[in-house]
Amino acid sequence: MLHLAAQIRSKALFPAIAGGLLLAVTAPAIAQSGAATTTAPAGASVATMGLPDGNSPDEVQARQAANAEQARIAREQVQRNSASEAEYARALKEVEDAKVKIASDQAAALAAYEAETARLEREHAEAMTRWEADVAACRGGDNSRCAPPAPR
Repeated sequence: MLHLAAQIRSKALFPAIAGGLLLAVTAPAIAQSGAATTTAPAGASVATMGLPDGNSPDEVQARQAANAEQARIAREQVQRNSASEAEYARALKEVEDAKVKIASDQAAALAAYEAETARLEREHAEAMTRWEADVAACRGGDNSRCAPPAPR
């Protein structure tokens, strides 16, 4: 029963805790979105821009430099990702090509095995037919077709 009461209390507190966390996370973003932000038109200096409250020209320049650096890093990451994806596609194609070659080689080996087996079975059948004919002729009195006597 005590466990059930703890569950009820925690379920009752959950919405309040979740709401508080959401407010704590979004409050800075909401506060910043209310501030007026401007971007400099082409050719305008930071000093002539209307700056948001609390931003000095040095802070704006530092933020722009940081943003430019972050954009450069992101472009490099995209290039590395593209190169990695191309390498993966190339390696995957190699694997698929190898699988096709293995299947082709196996099919060729199986065909060669079956052809050799058929050839040996034909030769065996022909040899058995000749032997049976020789045995029948020998029993019929044609001694030239009889097997030589075994050495003693």
